Amino acid sequence: MIYNNHYDSPRVRHVRPAPGFDTLSPTPHGMALPSIDTIRNRIRRVGRRRVLAFLGVAVLALVVAAAVGFYVYFGLLAHHAPAEVQQSVRADPNVTVESGYGGYVVRDADPGPERLGVVFYPGGRVAPDAYLPTAAEIATRGNVTVVVPKMRVNLAVFSQGRADAVLAGESGIERWVVGGHSLGGAMACRYAGANNETVDGLLLVGAYCDRPVQELSALSVVGTRDAVLDRDRFAETESNLPDPHTVVRIEGMNHSQAGWYGGQSGDQPATVSTPDAHRGLATTVADWLCSDLDHCVNETSARNSTSVQGLGTGESRSRARSSAAASSASSIGS
Repeated sequence: MIYNNHYDSPRVRHVRPAPGFDTLSPTPHGMALPSIDTIRNRIRRVGRRRVLAFLGVAVLALVVAAAVGFYVYFGLLAHHAPAEVQQSVRADPNVTVESGYGGYVVRDADPGPERLGVVFYPGGRVAPDAYLPTAAEIATRGNVTVVVPKMRVNLAVFSQGRADAVLAGESGIERWVVGGHSLGGAMACRYAGANNETVDGLLLVGAYCDRPVQELSALSVVGTRDAVLDRDRFAETESNLPDPHTVVRIEGMNHSQAGWYGGQSGDQPATVSTPDAHRGLATTVADWLCSDLDHCVNETSARNSTSVQGLGTGESRSRARSSAAASSASSIGS
């Protein structure tokens, strides 16, 4: 209350309350307390922020856990060749084994120059060492250098261009075949299709091309006991291979026998031993290198390739190669 003098009537000064304060609840100092609605709104805002923060942390934790699990499954728990198998390849006097490109470089021990190389992409969740026995057989029978590079987390889909470093690093090799097993084969198709000016041939083992590839020689090898390969998809995509191409079926060979890493989920038991499967595969590759790329180890291979070439291209040629490979696979090592 304010008095002008002793005789004036008292007047009341009305003070406008601050926004959000209830004038009915004054503090001892004249300040109003927040209303119930204001308090509720503030609690809701704080609650929403906490919920959002919690959800953000939870999502981040799930992403990290998934990434770690992915790396452990595909990286640390990848398929490997048994230690004794790796050691036997290293001790083989017919080849030399070097570390390179995150994987291995396997060369024929013959001191003569090797003018043709094979870059072989591993299958999904399979380490390069699982293909050392196969690489040794191909190097010996085909007189070539075989490079099995490391893929990121053992998945070629993340390393489609891995062959670039190999082609640049092996300057003594004049011609290149790029290929692979399973997922590695599909990614090798993509690489070959985009680099047919530097790649001379395409080699697939238990794989198919998901994109068209042109102007290359191509060999596709399939085991008759391979139950991992999608057969319907394989038939549908055969038209993506260059024309002409060769398809060979090795009797009794399953999917994992493209390398040496034990069984694989969904596959059928093989009816040939793994060494026999490797010898059949290597003989098939060596014959194809001779007939299609004129890279012949001896006169016998040259005569065999001439007889196969004389059959022409397309289905007849594929059938002839299939029969020859099946006979070779069943007779070698038996």
